[in-house]
Formats: sequence, C-alpha cells, structure tokens
Amino acid sequence: MSDQQTPPPDWRELRRAERRERHWDRHAFGPRGPALAGGILVVLGLIFLAENFGVELPRNWWAVFILIPALIAFGAAWSAYQQHGAVTPAVRGGVAAGVVLTVIALSFFIGVQWGRFWPVILILVGVGVLAGAARR
Repeated sequence: MSDQQTPPPDWRELRRAERRERHWDRHAFGPRGPALAGGILVVLGLIFLAENFGVELPRNWWAVFILIPALIAFGAAWSAYQQHGAVTPAVRGGVAAGVVLTVIALSFFIGVQWGRFWPVILILVGVGVLAGAARR
C-alpha cells in the first residue's frame, strides 16, 4: 500500500513565506537603511568639497534634504497606485505629503519669509479638509 499522503504544510514555513512577502513589500521601493545613509554622506561630502574649491552654492542648499522625504512620499504614492490600480487614500496622502514638502523646500530656496506667509498653510490645510469632506 503506497497510499502516501502529502504531509500538511509546516506552519513555520508558511510564516517564513509570509515574512518574506511582507519584507519584499516594505522594501520594494528605493534605497533603505545603510544605502540611504551612505548616499547622504556622499552627497554631503561632495557639497563640502565643492565649497572648499570655491564653488558658489545657494545660501539654503540644505533645503535639498527636505526634498528627500518628498521624493520618498511621491514614490510611495506611485507604488500604492500601481498596487491598487486606483487613487486610494494612501495615494492621495503620499502626493499631498510630497507636494507640501516640495513647496517648503522651494520656499527655503527662494528665501520666502515664513512670518508673512504662514496663514497660507492654514488655507491649504482648510482646502484639503474641504476637498476630503466633498468626496464623502
């Protein structure tokens, strides 16, 4: 009697497969951890080297680092859009965060005086809340 049944799947292997899938989902977009830190150090080193050799940099060059999370937010929004195939709250949130951070970085580049224009932030947040309420 060679009536062998396949053994039930090992629950440990199922957990490992789930963890691998979650890990892939989390790390599917862009550089993370050491790669990002290394990239930031290289960019900082290039900036300081350029300054040492007399290259004139914008006064608020550090605002470039505000663009890094903006790009990450745009990438996360794009990834969420590709995953769901529709504009979900995750997509809207990623785009909104990216736009806000980009506007902040650009305002530092051009030297906007925040003391004058801070009410614009209240207006934009209010428009966002109204747009969310209109969708419901």
